[in-house]
Amino acid sequence: MKGRAMLQVSEAYNNKQIQRLNKQSWVQAGTAVNAGSASEAARQAGLDWTVELSDMFVERKTIVSPYETLTDKLDVPKRQAVIKRTEEGESVIGVVGDKYKIVQNMEVFSALDTLVDSGEARYTAAGEYNNGANIWMVMELPVGIQVANDPHAAFLLVQSSHDGSCAVRIRPIIERLYCMNQINRIIKGKHKNAYTYVMKHTTNSELSVQDIRNITQLTYDSIQQYETVAGTLLQRKVDDRQVRNIFKSVWSLPSEIEEAPDHLLSQGQRRQRTIALNGRDSAWNIYSQSPTQENIRGTAFGAWQAVIEHADHHASGGSDRRAIATISGRNDRIKDKALDLILA
Repeated sequence: MKGRAMLQVSEAYNNKQIQRLNKQSWVQAGTAVNAGSASEAARQAGLDWTVELSDMFVERKTIVSPYETLTDKLDVPKRQAVIKRTEEGESVIGVVGDKYKIVQNMEVFSALDTLVDSGEARYTAAGEYNNGANIWMVMELPVGIQVANDPHAAFLLVQSSHDGSCAVRIRPIIERLYCMNQINRIIKGKHKNAYTYVMKHTTNSELSVQDIRNITQLTYDSIQQYETVAGTLLQRKVDDRQVRNIFKSVWSLPSEIEEAPDHLLSQGQRRQRTIALNGRDSAWNIYSQSPTQENIRGTAFGAWQAVIEHADHHASGGSDRRAIATISGRNDRIKDKALDLILA
C-alpha cells in the first residue's frame, strides 16, 4: 500500500460529497454511513440484527367429525428456516439446506475493520433488500484514477445472503464520478470473476485478515485492468452508425421479432421488442446528447459507458429497483455483454 493516501473516517463530508453520495446506487438502495467500525456502520444502516436456524415442519389437519379436527406436525427433512431477529420481532427470511452455516452480519463486516484501522478504506454505505435476506456494505479505498480527464473512485462491495441465494462475496467496484456509473467487472470471457472473493456458507468458512489483504490487492489489480481496457476503448474511434449497431447487438432480437408487424407478435414478443427498442433508444440518447459523453463521444469507451449509464440510471422499474439491480449485480449481464461485443 506504499504511497497511497490514508483516509480519515472522522472527516466530515462536504456538500459536494453529500450530493455525489445521494446519487449513488448504494445510497439509493441503502444508507450512507460515516463510521469508524463495522458495528457502528451496521447500526447506522439498521443491520444490527441477527439470524438463527429453525427446524421446519408442516401442519396436516384431518377432519374426524363436524366438531373435531386433528392436527399433526410433519418434519420437513433436510430443510431449515432462517429467522431474522430484531428488537421489533421475528420474521422468516429464507429456507436453506441442513448443511447451511449461518454467517452473521457482523461476522462478515467486522473482518473489514482492519482496513479502516490501518487507514486503507472507510465505510461508505450499507443496506439490505428482500427483507434482509440479502445484505451488503460498501467501503471506499483511498485511490483515484483519471480516465479521459474523468475522476474515478474505487470501492469494495461486500455482499452476503441469509437465504442461500449467494455466498459471501467481496468485489471491487469502480465508479465514474461524473455520472455515477458503476463498473463492476472489466474482464472479458470466462475470467470475469477473477477479481471476486467468494466464501461459501459452509462449516469451515471463515474470513481471515489475510483474505482481506488479498482482496484489497485484487482491487488495485482491477483498477489497473480497467485503465488498460479504458485506454484501448478510448483509442478506438467509432461513427454514429457503428454505435447504433453496437446498441442493436447489445439489445438484440430474433429477426422474426425485429421485423414482424406488431399485430403478428404475441404479447410476450411485443414486450421483448419494446424492452430492446427502449434500451437502444435510451443508450443512443445518452451517447448522443448527455453532457456525460462530451469528453468520450466518438469512442468505443463512450458507447460502453452509455450502456452502463442506461443500466444504472435509466432502465425501467424505478430508481429503487435499478439501485438494487446494480448492488446485486443483476444488471451486470447487459454491461458485460456490451464490453464483450465492443472488445470482440
